[in-house]
Amino acid sequence: MDSRYRLNGLANWEAEPPKSISNQVYDLLKGKILASEIEPGERLMQIPVAEALSVSRTPVREAFLRLEHDGLVERLAQGGVRVTPLSLETINKVFGIRGVLEGYAAELVCDNISPESLEELELLRDQAMELLSNQELDEEAKLRNFFQLNTRFHDVIYVATGNEYLERTITNLKNLVLRMRAMGLRRTDTWIQAWQEHARLIELIKAKDKVGISRLMRVHVTNAAQHVISTFLGSGSE
Repeated sequence: MDSRYRLNGLANWEAEPPKSISNQVYDLLKGKILASEIEPGERLMQIPVAEALSVSRTPVREAFLRLEHDGLVERLAQGGVRVTPLSLETINKVFGIRGVLEGYAAELVCDNISPESLEELELLRDQAMELLSNQELDEEAKLRNFFQLNTRFHDVIYVATGNEYLERTITNLKNLVLRMRAMGLRRTDTWIQAWQEHARLIELIKAKDKVGISRLMRVHVTNAAQHVISTFLGSGSE
């Protein structure tokens, strides 16, 4: 990866008080990294980012430090930071853990989910189905919406387990999971499959079928892993 990096769209950004400039720069860059709009291996330098955002270097420097603490970027000896690269080994390890944790989470949900949480899962499913049939939005807009819907769907399940320790363990992987989810969603041919699986998960929750939902959740995570790996290998990453 050379020193070029995309800052498209940053010039239109405006600060929103009372949130600090540093926090806003951090949120903006983190969102772009998690959504793969700034890709693994891309280099960011303080001055160009500060100029693109029309801010001083201080909030950019502070944002870089926080992103480094999150494990999303790594400092370079020659200056600036680089978005932490992903590897095939990392992808396989993270999805291996997800399969176990989310399979167990799905079992717990059968006993613990509230009517309100179940209703939200059904609403998210309906919104996704409407999005699939929407002919007006372009592909990038759809991708952003699916990213948000997918993330919220799984977050509702984590909370609905009623197990704060399991939720905390899954949350510790969240930055990696979100980056990989964004990569997987680049495969637009997978959107229908993913939401068909989500719809089936909802039916199994209603039926309180712990065996079936655990099995399906593991399949769902395995399919997601394959989509990410396909995108990863197709991008030429190592």
